[in-house]
Amino acid sequence: MKARHVQMYRRRREGKTDYHLRKKVIASRLPFVTIRISNKNVLLQVVRAEPRGDIVVGSVQSRQLQKFGWPLSRKNIPACYLCGLMLGLRVKEKVGSRAIVYMGIEPYVVGSRAAAAVKGLIAGGLKVEVDPETFPDDGKIRGEHIVSYVRRLKSSDIDLYNRRFSGYVREGVDVEELSNVFDKVRKAIVEKEGAIE
Repeated sequence: MKARHVQMYRRRREGKTDYHLRKKVIASRLPFVTIRISNKNVLLQVVRAEPRGDIVVGSVQSRQLQKFGWPLSRKNIPACYLCGLMLGLRVKEKVGSRAIVYMGIEPYVVGSRAAAAVKGLIAGGLKVEVDPETFPDDGKIRGEHIVSYVRRLKSSDIDLYNRRFSGYVREGVDVEELSNVFDKVRKAIVEKEGAIE
């Protein structure tokens, strides 16, 4: 007897949708948070599943951090947290209830950039059902691990530092000030988007 070939759905073949997980998300009737991290940017959205299709309640793209004075990477852990904070402040009134994280076929990894984004969402006032143990610590959120690496590299191999951080060197950005810049940008986001409860 010949084995039957079962064709996978197109979006599963393209690596976009996990249909088993998607079914659980829709059955929960809760809004869900999608997190997409590309080579340069982060895109966060809060979405409601409706019979006529998904409705985007709110979204943030990491390029928007530049208007708050963020001169560094738009896809590192601090940037992901700031994007989450911004989106949480914007949509907490619209969502009203708790939300869940839906990453498609991407795994949700402990201490990852996605976890940092969720921590930002919660800091912004959105109730997201995630174990707090998965979040990066406050030092990583502020970029202290990056600052430590930069200092170590500067003292041991300045040529490697100049190659790795050539864009920042060219633009005169001091990566060692990352934690201070983070604090300023965070304050600016909270002042513009609304106070954290």
